[in-house]
Amino acid sequence: MLPLRMLGLLVLLFSPCDADSGCPDVLSLEPPEVWAEYGESVTVNCSSAENDYHEMYWRVGDREFPVENSVLWSFNLTDWKVTAECIVKLNGSRNCSKDLSITVYNNPESVIVFPTKHEAAVEGREYELQCDVVDVAPVQHLTVTWYRGNETIRKDYSTNETKRLVSESFTLAANFSRGTNGIQVTCEAQLDFGQHGPPPVISNIHTVFVHYAPELKNKMEDVNVYEGDDVTLYCEAEGNPAPAFHWSLDGVNLMTSTNYLNITRATSAIYNCTATNKLGSTTKQIHVHVMKINIMGAPAAITTPEPSTPTSCPLVLTPAHIVVRFGDPVSVNCSTSATGFSQMGWEATSGATWSTDNVTTWKVEKVKEWVAKPLCYLNGKDNQQCYVMLDINVYQTPDNVSVSALDQGPMVAGKEYRLQCDISNVAPVQKLKLRWYRGNETVHTEMFNGTEKTPVNVFSTLRVTPERDHDGALFRCEAELHLGQNGSELHPTVTSPPYAAVVHYAPVFNGSYSKEVNVIMGDNVTFDCSADGHPPPEIKWTYDSEANVTVATRGGQKSITVTGATSTNAGAYVCNADNTVGVATRTVTLVVKDRPKQSAAGVGVIWWLLIILVVILIVIVIVIFVQRGKKKGQYAFVSAKEHDSGIPMIPQSNGVKV
Repeated sequence: MLPLRMLGLLVLLFSPCDADSGCPDVLSLEPPEVWAEYGESVTVNCSSAENDYHEMYWRVGDREFPVENSVLWSFNLTDWKVTAECIVKLNGSRNCSKDLSITVYNNPESVIVFPTKHEAAVEGREYELQCDVVDVAPVQHLTVTWYRGNETIRKDYSTNETKRLVSESFTLAANFSRGTNGIQVTCEAQLDFGQHGPPPVISNIHTVFVHYAPELKNKMEDVNVYEGDDVTLYCEAEGNPAPAFHWSLDGVNLMTSTNYLNITRATSAIYNCTATNKLGSTTKQIHVHVMKINIMGAPAAITTPEPSTPTSCPLVLTPAHIVVRFGDPVSVNCSTSATGFSQMGWEATSGATWSTDNVTTWKVEKVKEWVAKPLCYLNGKDNQQCYVMLDINVYQTPDNVSVSALDQGPMVAGKEYRLQCDISNVAPVQKLKLRWYRGNETVHTEMFNGTEKTPVNVFSTLRVTPERDHDGALFRCEAELHLGQNGSELHPTVTSPPYAAVVHYAPVFNGSYSKEVNVIMGDNVTFDCSADGHPPPEIKWTYDSEANVTVATRGGQKSITVTGATSTNAGAYVCNADNTVGVATRTVTLVVKDRPKQSAAGVGVIWWLLIILVVILIVIVIVIFVQRGKKKGQYAFVSAKEHDSGIPMIPQSNGVKV
């Protein structure tokens, strides 16, 4: 014969329990579904449409909690696989139940994107990035979205079915071209529960620097130069890494490795320039054509003129100094107050003109020369001539300014790390000023030397020793050209995209703590341990295991609770926080003390006080009884013989017989 309790369980097991199939609309839950973060408290109302029932209760896991007809019930979500159902026992041994849909989640602690190989992307080759999502649950609801700039590249999903806290990695293999050099890539982790989901967690910004073979702006060029003049040839090639240059004439290598070639007293010839980096090479052919000077009566010094304004030459240039961007239009007036001159004009490789008026204008739609030498001349009587050279600065702002890491891996707090700022195709380099910024703080300033007038590629290296507070800091570099006559009139500036620093640092415990904790035997005590670190540290307690000691995890915190402390719980409880950078240790010593007992002297005093109190009480009782034993009336007795009158004695009103 089975015990009645077991029979009852069997009856409950085989009774219809599904609200949808056995008894719809009997039970209702509000809300019917729960989405909550691990450790949060939720409240659910279970109500019955049937008033005639025997019992109603909640079953959470393997525990049961009775409720009334309609009761708000609260519980903490500290179990990743928690289940809950509301059950009603109707009269007639009929049971109905309704399951509560519960989703316990943990939004990612952090999301980190980095290349799987610590090297730059190469045009035409696949470049692989990895996105680490740290401490997320349930991962089957996780959507990872990759972004290139503001463009969505791809979405990834996890196939892991666990509901517990895990870390997942996702990879992206993509091709990047030279046009996307400096593009920013991020990944976004989102737990998708519809409108109930938490906000997405966005990774650090990873800037992709693309390496590509050199490319010439033009592979053939004609250069016109006056007879006897010097000339500088330029080889405008763009590549990453910056290319090296080699010049040749008629198959003979020239001992020049820059992107320009200075020629003294040029002759007509064909020069070849080859730009090479580790990814390829390209060659440019430059044809130099020598022209005869056609200014009548020009002095020999005009072949290599310097900017000047002879006091004897009545010419005025407006403006006298000019700064122009390469490829932009330019216009300068030349005027004279002289009379009786034969002609005046401009001599230049482009825009040459002459006039018999008092004003002539040099005008070019697009400046195509880096070293322009336009001059205004005046031919007076008897073929006397004077001239004025225009002071002109041609500049070009950088095509690209970018920051990259020279050292592999993320930064580590306390260790030196190198960042490089690459500035592509800037001119003139001697006017360039570079500033490094961390956030809005200037951390380094650099000027560049050089005599080149044509665009060059330069770089600057910043050595940093990061601190933990620099994690997520944005580094950038700013290239500024100081142009104009005094370097103050014009400051065109190009700023790099920000480089987000990922700084790994050893764990550091949060908050203060007591090295020794005293507890009275039988009382409860809890120790909390949490630490900050990057990557997020793993928290682990080391202690002597006992049945009354439990460990609970909430987010990045682990707590130990000792329930009903005994002498066996006394000792050291060690918390270790560990990540790839280091380990932090904190030790708490638990001292369990007996409940305080009264001293023997104190007990003796109490006993004497009790004895005295009892004696006093006894004396009081005796006095009371004695007083009650006395008669209330007063009597006087006389001899019968003295008053023998034969008259009976009658009591008077005062109780005395006479």
